[in-house]
Amino acid sequence: MMGGRAGLILSVILILILASINIYTYVLFSRENLELRNRLLKREDDYYNLAQSYDALRKMYQELQEDYDRLFEENKNLSLTLSEMEFNYNRLYSSYMDVLEANRNLTRALETIANKLVVPSNYTLMGYYDFEDRFIFAYNEEMKQYVYSITNGWDGSWEDFLSDLYKIYERWRNDFTYEFPSPARENLTFIMVGTWWNLETLMGDRYLKEVRNVDVMNMPVVGAQISFRYKRGVCWDYTTVLVSLYYAYYDMVGKELPTGYLSIGLKDRGGHHGCVVIKEKDDRIAIIDWDPITMEDRKITFLPFKEAKMLHERYWNSSISYDGVQWRTHSKPFVVNNFSSEEEFYKWLTGEFN
Repeated sequence: MMGGRAGLILSVILILILASINIYTYVLFSRENLELRNRLLKREDDYYNLAQSYDALRKMYQELQEDYDRLFEENKNLSLTLSEMEFNYNRLYSSYMDVLEANRNLTRALETIANKLVVPSNYTLMGYYDFEDRFIFAYNEEMKQYVYSITNGWDGSWEDFLSDLYKIYERWRNDFTYEFPSPARENLTFIMVGTWWNLETLMGDRYLKEVRNVDVMNMPVVGAQISFRYKRGVCWDYTTVLVSLYYAYYDMVGKELPTGYLSIGLKDRGGHHGCVVIKEKDDRIAIIDWDPITMEDRKITFLPFKEAKMLHERYWNSSISYDGVQWRTHSKPFVVNNFSSEEEFYKWLTGEFN
């Protein structure tokens, strides 16, 4: 009896366990089935949307195909127009390049003639200040013959050299007449081209946009050759010619001394004046004013600076400042040195003036 009862209880327990397992399995599968159904519904919804999009795209494709077919037909008609446009573009571009090159040539021409003097002696164009630098002390063949007629050349001796310097001074001083204002100036043709503007095209090319202030005029110029031709004028004309005659002599005989136009200030008398300064060596100089300041026995002589300046001040009966020198060097036809003190002049005299 006891064994049968225990067996019954065990059977009931097993049945309960199996029932619980079945219930759990049912619940689990039910949940999974529900989840799968939800996924299926979502996929069906996605499929429906995709089908709708496909239909819309297919419709768009058909419309695009129709547009393409229409454009293809139209393109046949445009081909000839495009060829004509390309031909015209090439012609326009070629013309553009031709005009651009002509514009560059015009700019170069302006740069060549802008603000230039027409020099009649050799038909060149030269900037006014460049011309002035080259022309101030330039001598011509007439001036060379003038010097030779005075000196008959050089015998090679120092005495003859000093004598020739005096003879050149004496002849020029006798031939020159003081006249104020100086008439010794002449006009040369001056091409006045003012500013011009270069802008850029949309393609980045520069072109000449505008030219302003264009004029051709006569410009007064001065220099040793003009003053020599007139043989009249002020101390500037007299001294500039004498310096140039000395340069002509130096070049003729193959011997030279540093020589220049010396600008002086007459402190006690007021005003400025021009004369000639020549350097031998160290600080030994000769000064030739309207009369030679340093001279002996009809020869130009050289004295130490302080002694020469003392004689110069005695000549003018005035204190003198040596304010500037205009002269030529081996590399430049015209050089200007200005001085603010006697010490500055003396330093230049014993250093650079060689």
